[in-house]
Amino acid sequence: MIVRSLRWRLAIAMMLILASMIVAAGVFSSITVKHEFDRFLVTQRKNDARAAMELIREGGRARLAESIERASRAYGMRVIVFGERGGIVARYPHDLDRYGILRRPNGTLELSSNDRGRVETLVVRGSGQKLAGIGTIYFIPPAPNDARQSFRISIDRWLVAGLGAGVLLAVIVVLTIFRRVFRPVEELTSGARALASGRFDARVPVRGNDEIAELAGAFNSMAEALERNERARRNMVSDVAHELRTPLTNIRVQIEAAQDGVIDADAKFLGSIEEETTNLARLVDDLQQLSLADAGQLRLERTYVPVIEIIERALSGLPTHDKTLTHDVDDELELHVDVRRIVQVVRNLVVNALAHAQSRVHVVATRDGDAVEIRVEDDGPGVAPEHAERIFDRFYRVDESRSRTTGGAGLGLAIAKQLVELHDGSIRYEKPAFIVRLFIPF
Repeated sequence: MIVRSLRWRLAIAMMLILASMIVAAGVFSSITVKHEFDRFLVTQRKNDARAAMELIREGGRARLAESIERASRAYGMRVIVFGERGGIVARYPHDLDRYGILRRPNGTLELSSNDRGRVETLVVRGSGQKLAGIGTIYFIPPAPNDARQSFRISIDRWLVAGLGAGVLLAVIVVLTIFRRVFRPVEELTSGARALASGRFDARVPVRGNDEIAELAGAFNSMAEALERNERARRNMVSDVAHELRTPLTNIRVQIEAAQDGVIDADAKFLGSIEEETTNLARLVDDLQQLSLADAGQLRLERTYVPVIEIIERALSGLPTHDKTLTHDVDDELELHVDVRRIVQVVRNLVVNALAHAQSRVHVVATRDGDAVEIRVEDDGPGVAPEHAERIFDRFYRVDESRSRTTGGAGLGLAIAKQLVELHDGSIRYEKPAFIVRLFIPF
């Protein structure tokens, strides 16, 4: 319904406000014009009266009748002259003859007539103008004519026409503005509904650089993030299934082979089963660790520990595969961390470096301002720029073939990133090293 639409409610309210303003301005203008016109007429009559007095003064008593006729014709006024004894000595025009004229002591003049039952009374307030040698002269405004009434009617007509045009223009402007404003809102609404229905590729056009355009840009960024997250979720499900399927398939095949008598269930067979089971357990532990970190339920047991102890525990027992593994750590460096978690971080980085190094891996820990910087370097080919930003994603591996000879399930770096960020630190890759920054307690 139109009434329920925010666009139409705002548009109607805006049009009512504009219409009220236009009507108020029009009425005020009309009243002002009429008032100023009446003031102009009063001023004009005063000027005409002074000019008429000069004509009558010039004519004198001898030419009184001729003078008042000229004055009446020239300035459109009716003239009545009272003599020095109080009686009327001259009047013009002759339609004044039908009036009974009464002059009161205060100078007020009353004219009344009765024409076929139609009574007309005219009161002229104030005393007349005395002229020496002639008497007292009264100038009576002309009878109401159609010109003045026509002027006032014309003003009212133009007022109505102007109001109508103003209101129509206001409606057009308001509807145009609201269409430009609410069109992006409608597009955003459609985009939001598309996202809600699972269409993560929905985007809205961005027009201009105002707040609505910023909102549209933010919506598109959100949609891109949701699409990326949905794609990552689907890939993660596929990767988890793949990582679980491989050891389970190996276990099932070996058990079936043992049942069919193809292989013997000896110590070698049990060792192979144990290895695959260990891979499964490690994958499940990694997934659980990531889920706890995402939920904010991974607890840290912080203690003060020398950095050299962390590095030595991380490097102990690692198979080097004939590669040199060295470290260079300042003995005085100390951190307030969950030792087990940070050892796991360094160990994951070193394992990754050993998998790609050609001959050596070197671990360096130094102080950098208010932080300890741990660098894990190797002499391998390094990570290509197109992969550098994604190597911390879950299940992401540079080797798309997912060969186990070049890496694990692709969770080691993701777990390292989560654990470092839980310690309010940062981790990044700058060829040829992974760099971990952890803040020193004071």
